[in-house]
Amino acid sequence: MKMPRIFAFFATVMMLSFGRVAAQEMYLGKFDIEDNPSFHGKTMELSVSFRAVCNENTAAKYVVTATKGGNSTSWRSFPVVPDFSMKFVIPCDIFEGGVVKCYAYNPKLEMLTIDSLTYDVDFVEFPSFVPDVGLPRYPFVMEYLPELDNIGDLKILFSKKEKSIVFSDVKNNILTRPLTMLLLGYCDGQYIENQSSEWKKKSFEKSDDLISAFFENENEFASTRMKMTFFKGSPDVRVELKTEFKKDVKIERLAMMLPFRNGEFELYDDYMRVVRDSLRKDEYYLDKEGFSLKINEKQLNLYHPEKLSSMQLDLKKKLLFLNLDYEKDHPFVHFPFDDDTSDYFADKSMREVEKGDAVKASFILSMTQTVDLPRIMPVWDGYESAVIFTEHADWTDIRTHRAVCFGSEDVSCADSAVGGFVYYGIPVTKSVFYCNPDSVRNIVKNSEFPGLHSTITTDSLFFDFLKQLKDKGFDICLHTPEQYTTTASNLSEALGFMKENFGSPSWIDHGYNNSSEHNRENIVCDGLDKSSPYYICDLWRENGVKYPWNAAYEELKPFDNYLFDNCLQRPYPFFSDAFPKPRVMRLPDEPDFLLWSTEYTTEPGDSWSYFYNTERLMKVVESRSVLILHTYPAWVETFRGFWDMEDGKAVAKPDFNQALERIARLRDEKLMLPTTIDKYMSYQEQLQNIDYHYDNDGNVVLKNNNPNALKGLSLISKSEMRIEDKKYETRISKGEYVIFFDLDPDEEAVIRVESRDKVK
Repeated sequence: MKMPRIFAFFATVMMLSFGRVAAQEMYLGKFDIEDNPSFHGKTMELSVSFRAVCNENTAAKYVVTATKGGNSTSWRSFPVVPDFSMKFVIPCDIFEGGVVKCYAYNPKLEMLTIDSLTYDVDFVEFPSFVPDVGLPRYPFVMEYLPELDNIGDLKILFSKKEKSIVFSDVKNNILTRPLTMLLLGYCDGQYIENQSSEWKKKSFEKSDDLISAFFENENEFASTRMKMTFFKGSPDVRVELKTEFKKDVKIERLAMMLPFRNGEFELYDDYMRVVRDSLRKDEYYLDKEGFSLKINEKQLNLYHPEKLSSMQLDLKKKLLFLNLDYEKDHPFVHFPFDDDTSDYFADKSMREVEKGDAVKASFILSMTQTVDLPRIMPVWDGYESAVIFTEHADWTDIRTHRAVCFGSEDVSCADSAVGGFVYYGIPVTKSVFYCNPDSVRNIVKNSEFPGLHSTITTDSLFFDFLKQLKDKGFDICLHTPEQYTTTASNLSEALGFMKENFGSPSWIDHGYNNSSEHNRENIVCDGLDKSSPYYICDLWRENGVKYPWNAAYEELKPFDNYLFDNCLQRPYPFFSDAFPKPRVMRLPDEPDFLLWSTEYTTEPGDSWSYFYNTERLMKVVESRSVLILHTYPAWVETFRGFWDMEDGKAVAKPDFNQALERIARLRDEKLMLPTTIDKYMSYQEQLQNIDYHYDNDGNVVLKNNNPNALKGLSLISKSEMRIEDKKYETRISKGEYVIFFDLDPDEEAVIRVESRDKVK
């Protein structure tokens, strides 16, 4: 859709001499683009061009600003030149309910002529991440399975002739097209695309409480065995899949495709939003969130499938991809050893299976009464978002450490902090070096700091400082043991020491690259290679390390083209819902470890008040995101932007302190939780061991299968919720209801929805 507008006019502003009054018009070429329902849910691109007569190096700018409710939500300026043209992207959240204003701003009242102004507005197309596959056709004849009589509201029908399976309701009304297995990847160097909806009916198993039906799908590369369990007196159907490979394959995607026939989708995206009709897009990456599908008087639900790799929905085709494995669910890179190369890495995101290997997954579909599903929040205690500062230990000194944590190098006690992280109660995941066998000195970076860089074994003041931070809730972990590649004995010693003194499950790689000195113990170097002397996973398991950093996004940079207004998140969360970006990830070959990621290095310099102003922080809140920052606060050079020199002393920068104060204020309003990797990842790991299922009334039943209590478990719904016989707290978030509560090991909680009236 394109809407050209042309303004042919001639406007001149000039300064008059001889004491006459100046013509003081400052704004030229003005026009507004009003909100339009056809724009809702769409990202727009505005193109403007005109001819200008102006002074060389004029101060005039062409300005594009978006306003909602009289408040500016975005402002951008472009220098005026004789042949002017520019493009500006307008995300859907900026435009809906607002207006975009455009004008030339002439602050010095120079002579300025603008002629033949033209603008176009067009929809922006974002990339698709679902394959363009054909839909299986409906079978001509379907037969109900008498073995499933009187078992529940959700059933399956089977075609003996066409060997296909569809879901149906209790009245045998068909709900889906045939269930289809999809395999994309490489075998023997050739790209493969295999799609099959043929299933062999194998057997049934019955008990007093359930019936299990077994089916098998075959192709030349793999065999998939499916077990479907129907529970008496329950709306749930559990589907378990096990794909065994007949050949060596690199998996791009292994999925079950579930094409729906009709119904009204209610989507629960990865930003904890219920996607309104006005904001519907063509494609969604749902991660492990989900959806409900209203069919007649019933509702089909699929939410919180922790035993799937992810889910994606092609809304145009009503086609759901239930990914058993998908390369973008676990992005990964590897820097091979080579002393003759630098900055070379291979994309190792695809899972490589050998003949005989198997991939497993499971999920639960439920047919219930129509109900608003409670969604699990990514942050506990009712907070809407979180921010996590992760510090990399490079080139630091006890003076700069104290400056950024306590406010000044003169402060040696955490309780006496005058600024910095500790003063504002913002904990950090702080990586450290254990030792310094190469006597690395900070003078390489800054002559004002000639001593050894900070490590535990070389600086008792630093060790005491770290113990104080631990007492304040900081997460103290290794940034590998030392500046360069370590030894096996030193790695074991360092991990043992950290376990005993700090007990952190976190790890942050340092100094990865290709040469022999570049910390080969890193997971992106040789740390995952079982044949390498630098294999690290066994030592991690012995010492309680479970949450390593994954640097893949920083190297692959998949989101760098999808930024807006210097927003802190990449990609900008309101551009598209299709971008595959899992909240956490597991590597197929080392599933014991839960990985987290960052997208870029945070170096605000002198621009804290710009990058970390209230408006940009509120974007994190509005998108209910968890913002994990890669930082170097105590680096001995000031360009990183966290500290400065004042009368010869290292102190926290005032605007850094002000940014921390803004975060603390959002924390106090329960909008943004400053936390650490160990706490956040522990919570995510616990969520993966929560059963989420339904009773016949559509109530959600949660069970804690963790060995420890789940503290502050937070749910959000469009309708009010309650839990009988259990203490919980409530709050309102943008017209939705939030409850949070504790759940003991093996405890169940039944979440009852008080009202099903939707919040508009």
